[in-house]
Amino acid sequence: MSESADRLRRRIEEIFGDEPTVTTDERSDDGAADERDDRDPDRWFTENRPPHHGG
Repeated sequence: MSESADRLRRRIEEIFGDEPTVTTDERSDDGAADERDDRDPDRWFTENRPPHHGG
């Protein structure tokens, strides 16, 4: 790495720490959500439509 890249990496580690943030996938792995979405792709939108948008 060049000197400026090393300096940038050290500065980023100073700010954020040297360990990357670990995220998890909160979606279920059972496939039920995928099946539901395949049957009616607009279901979520109709169920969550605000009252002022009619329906």
